[in-house]
Amino acid sequence: MLIAVKNLVKEYRRKKNPETLTKAIQSMIQPDYEVIRAVDSISLSIEAGETVGYVGPNGSGKSTTIKMLSGVLMPTSGSIKINGLNPIKNRKEINKRTGVVFGNRSVLWWDIPIIESFRVLQKLYEIPEKTFKDNLDLFSEVIGIGTLLGTPERQLSLGQKIRCNIAAAFLHNPDIVYLDEPTIGLDSESKLKIREFFHKIRAERNATFIVTSHDFQDIESLCERIILINYGQIIMDEKIDVMRKKFDKKKQIKFEVDHNPWFIMDNFNMHGVKLLHQTDNSLTLECEIELADTMSVIGFISQFCEIRDLSINGQEIESIIREIVRADNQK
Repeated sequence: MLIAVKNLVKEYRRKKNPETLTKAIQSMIQPDYEVIRAVDSISLSIEAGETVGYVGPNGSGKSTTIKMLSGVLMPTSGSIKINGLNPIKNRKEINKRTGVVFGNRSVLWWDIPIIESFRVLQKLYEIPEKTFKDNLDLFSEVIGIGTLLGTPERQLSLGQKIRCNIAAAFLHNPDIVYLDEPTIGLDSESKLKIREFFHKIRAERNATFIVTSHDFQDIESLCERIILINYGQIIMDEKIDVMRKKFDKKKQIKFEVDHNPWFIMDNFNMHGVKLLHQTDNSLTLECEIELADTMSVIGFISQFCEIRDLSINGQEIESIIREIVRADNQK
């Protein structure tokens, strides 16, 4: 077991806002605090080589968990083992085997050329020269940083900065990589290249990836398993394909038709079917599988117009997760 977490808790003390002027004066002498539990008794295990999506709403405890796994924060209670080591007591040893990518934060120096930042990281991580040069060649080829090495970070675009920070995270051949919004702000072509790079690293080096992202294309393209957290607690831990079978209760059908008889009147009505979008030559419908099967929907549409083309898709992962979180919030 590469990562083992048991009954992990992280609590913060937060000063209460005084409700009256009297209480405000009293709080200057004797502040009143409340305890906020950001992470609430989380237990999980991750094997070497796994790629796991660690997802949840804003404020659910994702970043707090990652900071404890990397030794930045000390847990209030519970235990963490990274390859058998405690990330607080053995932080230096663990960090030499760990890479971190923050899509909205940089680990590079603002005013010096990228290659000099990489040289500093080489010294910090004690990277052999051959490994350093081989990795630079690989990163230049796959994610195109070769022409950026002589440029200070302050002169780079957002996409170029992210690519250089990704390269920095992989210079020392880490066994574990935490990816926090790794493709934020990138165009679709750049996102594709970055995801291909992650796949290549994982296949060649058997690296373990933990991905936190609100871009569910990152999650779907990179991860085999999802851990869903809400209000500091794990509410689902499942393989993505198994999760689809369990929770995919809707299908989306897109029709191209010779004419749409419901477009002007806007009076489409079929039990278990919701009209999502329409034009005079198309309809996009969402069907609840238990109430309306696909063939019945197609048969119904064909009674009123000629179907020229159609496509059928299952419910998106993002939509499934949103429904699971909504149900958990209503408990």
